[in-house]
Amino acid sequence: MNSAQKPSILGRNWHQKTFDERHALAILQRFEISEVLSNLLSAREISLGEIENFLEPKIKTSLPDPFELNDMDKAVAHVIEAIHARKKITIFADYDVDGATSSALLKRFFREAGVNADIYIPDRVLEGYGPNSQALLNLKKSGTDLVITLDCGTVAFKPLEDAAAVGLDIIVIDHHLGVLEKPQSIAVINPNLLDEKFPHKNLCAAGVTFLFVVAINKKLREENFYAQKKEPNLLNLLDLVALGTVCDVMSLTGLNRAFVAAGLKILKQRKNLGLREICDLAGLDEEPSAYHLGFVIGPRINAGGRVGKSDLGATILSSEDEEEVKAIAQQLETFNKQRKEIEVQVLEEAVKSLESGPLTRSATEPWAGGFSKNDPIIFAVAKNWHQGVIGIVASRLKDLYNKPVAVIAIDDEGKKGKASCRSISGIDFGGEILKARLEGLLIEGGGHAMAGGFSVAPEKISELHQFFCKNLAQKVEEISAQKNAEFDIALDLAQVNLDLLKELAKLEPFGVGNMRPKFLLRNVTKVKANLVGQTAEHISCIFSAKSALGFNGQIQAIAFRSNKTPLGEMLLDPKFTKPISLIGTLNINAWMGVEKVQMIIEDVLI
Repeated sequence: MNSAQKPSILGRNWHQKTFDERHALAILQRFEISEVLSNLLSAREISLGEIENFLEPKIKTSLPDPFELNDMDKAVAHVIEAIHARKKITIFADYDVDGATSSALLKRFFREAGVNADIYIPDRVLEGYGPNSQALLNLKKSGTDLVITLDCGTVAFKPLEDAAAVGLDIIVIDHHLGVLEKPQSIAVINPNLLDEKFPHKNLCAAGVTFLFVVAINKKLREENFYAQKKEPNLLNLLDLVALGTVCDVMSLTGLNRAFVAAGLKILKQRKNLGLREICDLAGLDEEPSAYHLGFVIGPRINAGGRVGKSDLGATILSSEDEEEVKAIAQQLETFNKQRKEIEVQVLEEAVKSLESGPLTRSATEPWAGGFSKNDPIIFAVAKNWHQGVIGIVASRLKDLYNKPVAVIAIDDEGKKGKASCRSISGIDFGGEILKARLEGLLIEGGGHAMAGGFSVAPEKISELHQFFCKNLAQKVEEISAQKNAEFDIALDLAQVNLDLLKELAKLEPFGVGNMRPKFLLRNVTKVKANLVGQTAEHISCIFSAKSALGFNGQIQAIAFRSNKTPLGEMLLDPKFTKPISLIGTLNINAWMGVEKVQMIIEDVLI
């Protein structure tokens, strides 16, 4: 079951995942599903009691009591009091997708309940992440009585202290890691506070905001607030929760799985004007999936905050004005194209600096050089990089080097570096950022296990890098040295058909914590292979297989970004015709109304 396979073209040691065969048989018999699906469920360690909810996740059975969260009762009571007193409420949110979806969700709920609320999104470059004192003081001057921070605020100690000094009430709703101390506020709702016992730790801010809305709605219903008006339909907000969950790379298990499954059904109904327009402009004409949330819709929402105006994402997701929505969608499409161009340039510069190895640092620019791709923690630093793309570049570098990455953009004056960080599985980067902050190495910073950000004085960057390397080097080395990789199940081509793929769709939504299954496709022979794509970097192939039982079939496959790699060279070699085994994922490729099974090749066993 777990025996080593032949060497792969990419040098990995592939093994089949172990699973409990007796448990798989019990699943197969009780739920009358295929052996392939029951084996996959067993490998995911889904208990018999959880199978039904896993295959058909439901909000009704998954949603916890939101009042189990610390401070929820205080926050809800204060909001309801503000509603009755007709106080001015402003929603203050982060500029990424999670912030945009959270703020749009809360604004939509308030609007349906007949409550006015403004949204304030800080400018990424001019103000940076999270609440800042000047913005909060300005909101107080303009008449705001209550600020609700979403996806930020947990460690904004000074700004919230300044707000309290002028009588501005603050409620913090967040999911980023916190320290023991809480900021000065009416309430802090965050499943990841150190003293929080709420079991659902892996929620994004949109998920926590949805629970907040459920709690407010429950209390309003209990006091007959909706006696003369229609109660908001909270389920219609789940498309926003699904988008925030996938784009903030949350694990698609438990409650998040129910959120995303239900949210995709709402997205399909095209109720949100902004999401509908974005999907139409992007040419999305198939049933939406978690992939479309993360790679089609999310980048366009993010583009406003990255290279345009920070509030465009929140505005388009909360607007009911068709003309406004169409105009913003066009802007976001343009900004997304600009973002891609800037990202390519920054990525090229970052790779070039890391590949050239450590350089001698100058006295005037102490951050320049000194860092290499061979370091256990990758630091890429430059003065002219656009802050709006450093998160994406960090993600690309993390994939390239399989190490935690911080990409740092130094401001024009050379006085402050803004960083975006991405981690690998097994390394808690957010926790390390908090430690560095407590050590006095950072101006500010925070995050969660897989992603984070910080501000740092340029002269501290080298010391900060040494701090991270000292704490994490051994663990990173252990993880990086492991060339072991796992596939789920081995199949013959005769077993692969549309019926199997349609049954495997029951495992969706796929994402972190519930990855699309990887298959080993045994003993296939290449029929043809050719370069495809605008830049000819992908390889499209056709493979065939015969069996003693008379089966004679073919499958189309594609190896993305594989030109000029060992995998690409082998696939394109006309002399290489012996049987091989493919490793990758399977999907349904619909073209001109015809559905065919396609394999996305990740590796090849020779």
